[in-house]
Amino acid sequence: MITSKSNPKVKEIRLLHQAKYRHARQEYFAEGIKLILEALPDPQQIIKIVYSPRLEKNVRGAELLSHLRQKVSSAEWLYVSDEVLDKMTDTRTHQGVMAVLKIKKWSWEEILLREGLMLLLYQIQDPGNLGTIFRVAEAGGAAGLVLSSNIVDPFNPKTVRSSMGSIFRLPFLLNQDIEKTIKKLQSCGYKIWAASSTGHTSFWEIDFSKRTAVIFGQEGGGLPENIIKAAAGSLTIPMKSEVESLNVAMAAGLVIFEALRQKYKK
Repeated sequence: MITSKSNPKVKEIRLLHQAKYRHARQEYFAEGIKLILEALPDPQQIIKIVYSPRLEKNVRGAELLSHLRQKVSSAEWLYVSDEVLDKMTDTRTHQGVMAVLKIKKWSWEEILLREGLMLLLYQIQDPGNLGTIFRVAEAGGAAGLVLSSNIVDPFNPKTVRSSMGSIFRLPFLLNQDIEKTIKKLQSCGYKIWAASSTGHTSFWEIDFSKRTAVIFGQEGGGLPENIIKAAAGSLTIPMKSEVESLNVAMAAGLVIFEALRQKYKK
C-alpha cells in the first residue's frame, strides 16, 4: 500500500488536475464507483486503477473491484491509503476509487455518419454546464458535439463527473473554428440555427427531421454577430416572465428533446 502523498506515482496522477498535463499526456481521470462502471464497457481506455481500503467496505465497491480485476487486468494498479487518495481526487469525500483514462479522439466521419441533432458549442466556460450538455445530448439522441476553441476543457474533473459517463460514448470534436464548421456542415446538407434570446423563430417551429445543427453560445455573452450571421437563422425559446435567458445546458436540453419528440412523432 502507498501511504506517502509524495510518492512519484501519486504526484504524476495529481498533475492531471491541470489541463496542460492532461493534454500533453493525452490522459485524464474519473473517480467514483458509478462513473468507473460507466467506463467499463470500453476497458482499453483505462490505463490505471487507483483504489483504497474505503472501496472494499461496501457491497457496490467490492463488486466494482471484482469487475475491474476481470476486465482491466492489463491496467496499472495502485493500492493507496484513504488519505493519499483524498489528495488525488477532486471530490470532497471520495468513494475509494479513481481511474486514469486515455483521451479518445473522434473524427468528423464518425459524427457525420450518426443521425440526430448536431450541437455546436461556442466558448462555454462552466464545466458543469458542458458536462450536463454531454449527458442530455446522449440521452436525447444527438449526433455529437463540436466544441470551439477557448472553451472549458471537456476533461476537467467537474465536466467528467457532470457528464455521468456520456463523455466516454458521445462523439465530440475539440478546438474547432465554428465559422468553418458552419460552412462544412452546410456543404453536407445541414441547416444551421443559432440559439439566441432575441431570435425570431421559436424552436417549436423548426423541422428537426432534416439534418440540423444548433449553435449555443457562452454563458452571459451568447454568440457573436458574425456567427449568428453565418447561420441560416436564429431560434429562440419562448418564455413567459422577466427572465432574460435560460441556463445554456437547460436551453440545449429543451432543443435536443424537441428534436427527439419530432423523431418519435413521425
